[in-house]
Amino acid sequence: MNNAEGFASKSELALLTRMWSGVAHRIRACLTCMFVCLCLFGLAACMPIPVEDPNLALVQAVVETDEEENALPPGVVPMEQGGSEGNSPEEETTEAAPDESVAQAILTVKRPRANIRSGPSIDFQIVSRAVEGDTFTTTGRTDGGWWRICCIEGEDDTEIEAPQTAWISQIVVTPDENAETLPPLIPLFPEDLAASWNVQYECGSRRCAVNECAAVSRTEIHGNRDLRWLEINRIVTWEEACGQDSTWPHQLDRLEGTERYPNSTGLFFFNYWLGPRPGIANALFHLDSGEKIEVWCSDEQEAEVAEESGWTTVYSGLTCHDVRTGMLVSMQYIKRWFFTGEFEGDRYDRAYFGDFEIYKVKLDQTNALLAIVNARAAE
Repeated sequence: MNNAEGFASKSELALLTRMWSGVAHRIRACLTCMFVCLCLFGLAACMPIPVEDPNLALVQAVVETDEEENALPPGVVPMEQGGSEGNSPEEETTEAAPDESVAQAILTVKRPRANIRSGPSIDFQIVSRAVEGDTFTTTGRTDGGWWRICCIEGEDDTEIEAPQTAWISQIVVTPDENAETLPPLIPLFPEDLAASWNVQYECGSRRCAVNECAAVSRTEIHGNRDLRWLEINRIVTWEEACGQDSTWPHQLDRLEGTERYPNSTGLFFFNYWLGPRPGIANALFHLDSGEKIEVWCSDEQEAEVAEESGWTTVYSGLTCHDVRTGMLVSMQYIKRWFFTGEFEGDRYDRAYFGDFEIYKVKLDQTNALLAIVNARAAE
């Protein structure tokens, strides 16, 4: 069994280890060591062997049926099916996730030189500089008097990657008349962000250690506080020791709501935070509490990881994110193995022998303010 949450394969481990070695100077060494150690003690993968499975046709039929019946991840329904009560889809999208692109203003630099920083404080790194007369587009200002501007190309020795938003002090710019209409910028997530997801695992192979397994994935705020980055450990705990518990570190921009190292693994199922307005709302997610959340669900996504001895692991599935914060609310994907090479005199080219795993992740609860649909039916 090879679970992305707790059953990391050797290739996935190598990929993640390389990722963390590149940013080790930014994240404490002890956190990285803990991360690697947890991966090393994952359960052994149920890697198939290149022998035709007599039940292959039946197994493939089961997979196809499951994919057809579960076109969307758990708890998610298309917008047209879930929008019969309360607001219309158009009204819901407008109220739950206002588009800041229609509320912008222009800032003009009024000083001979002005510093542009990576965050809303002089404690943040200078990522660029401006001169008198330069103009920037802004979408809002913090209570501390810093304008968020777009878009800046970082200097060679900075962390910022072009183009990204940055920050400039109100002292060095003159805003136009539209600035008064902009909403104040407040953090998307509270400093004590808490969230938990239920994880369901199913195995479609005779070689799996267990056929079914359940876990809870929850956030835990890291002890050290940072002016810009909210450091989070996502802790995965498996029921009845059916899987190996693990911890995955994340760093979120407090105002932007995006991860510091987005998609650094290349695997879509690790993307828990995409930032606000990841896409136009196209579905509703039903919390167990009865609340409905507007979400954007991706098209079919796929990722491949090269394994040892000619094997390739292929992941395919969908993710759904809250449209206000971009936080993951639901996900489902299937994992399969394909073999290329020779075995006992026969040549194979991406041969599939019927072994698969299914993963379902569903938000249980959170203290983050999500895009909750207003229930006008109760008025």
